[in-house]
Amino acid sequence: MCGRYANFLTEQDLIDAFEVAVIADDARLLPPSWNIAPTQKVPIVLPDRIEQPVGGRRVEVARWGLVPSWAKDPSIGSKMFNARSETMAEKPSFRAAFTKRRCIVPASGYYEWKAGAEGKTPYYIHPADDSPLAFAGLYEFWRDKTLVDSGHGDEAPWMASCSIVTVASRDEMQEIHDRQPAMLARDALEAWLDPTSEPSALHDAIAAPAPELAWHAVDRAVGSVRHNSAELIEPA
Repeated sequence: MCGRYANFLTEQDLIDAFEVAVIADDARLLPPSWNIAPTQKVPIVLPDRIEQPVGGRRVEVARWGLVPSWAKDPSIGSKMFNARSETMAEKPSFRAAFTKRRCIVPASGYYEWKAGAEGKTPYYIHPADDSPLAFAGLYEFWRDKTLVDSGHGDEAPWMASCSIVTVASRDEMQEIHDRQPAMLARDALEAWLDPTSEPSALHDAIAAPAPELAWHAVDRAVGSVRHNSAELIEPA
């Protein structure tokens, strides 16, 4: 699972790592964060629009916690921050997004809690070379249908939301937790974002070897969203 992560990447990091050409204004306003939690706003990388004259990908803002288009209200998103790779193609909540709306969730690293005799210890997990991470993501658009149906459509803006795909943990990561976010290799980004990719190509993309990771125990303060500073990723 992935219930907390950090993103303190700069605009230039996004441009260089993900071939980004356009960054939405609201994405530029998002501050760096060392403790991102579900329901918070996060940047996502999307494929370029057909009508967009400038080539390359774009960065938009989404609420972390996917809200299906058919949901009655956005509260369901608080439980939909992860999508299991084994079931996302069939589960009604994720099926449409997996087929048509895939994104990259950029990150600097993420946190996972390891159970032990004295309770759970949080670990900060990040690329060994501190390069940007590319989590495989799904995104959706939701609109309050009660406002639309009552003739107040102008008061019902579209809300973008996203979920991070998870896979079974691999190699040494199994010692910390049985799940981990799907981390895309650079040569798998295009296949994941391409709306015409076949399901087999998508599963190959998330099955590709993840970057070499490093990790260390950190302070339990990361468990509270009240704490958000660079000290959170320092070794405990």
